[in-house]
Amino acid sequence: MQAPSAIPAVSKRKLLATTALSLLAAVVIVLVAVLPAEFGKDPTGLGQLLGLKTMGQLKVNSAGGEEIVAHSHERKPRNARIEIAVNGREELEYKAQLEKGEPLLYHWSVQGGPVHFEFHGEPTAGSWPEGYFRSYETGDTDQGRSGSFVAPFTGRHGWYWRNDSDDPAVIVLEASGYYSKLARIDATRARTE
Repeated sequence: MQAPSAIPAVSKRKLLATTALSLLAAVVIVLVAVLPAEFGKDPTGLGQLLGLKTMGQLKVNSAGGEEIVAHSHERKPRNARIEIAVNGREELEYKAQLEKGEPLLYHWSVQGGPVHFEFHGEPTAGSWPEGYFRSYETGDTDQGRSGSFVAPFTGRHGWYWRNDSDDPAVIVLEASGYYSKLARIDATRARTE
């Protein structure tokens, strides 16, 4: 049986040198890689060369660190208040034409009803699959809805309503924003169930 080998003693000087070298390496890693990749800060300029600064700036921007909170517009916002008569079991759509990133504030209420609704949009510019649309909210109500919206793409964004009763209803739509058009899209009668 062999005796356990003795661990060689390390001098204080060698231990301090190794610790100092480790600290120096850690500082270099933080300055060259961590700050650029995580926070978009590049004090050495090497993060830019390695492509890490761009990655960090994307992280900061997506986390809201440099979020843009004010937008200028070259034209005035539009405001509309429309009273929409909806016969019993009728369905129809009203939509606003918005450019990507443009805001819309809205409120609609129901007098009569109840109505089924779907707030959705379909692109009118760019390359999209045929028939593509995006649904934002659906439901049934005899009250209405209020909200704000920022168009995720250029297109027509608005509401489909279906009067679920046999009695007429009136939907009062109020919209403010940078839309170029707000209009009825289609009027058809819903299937009676």
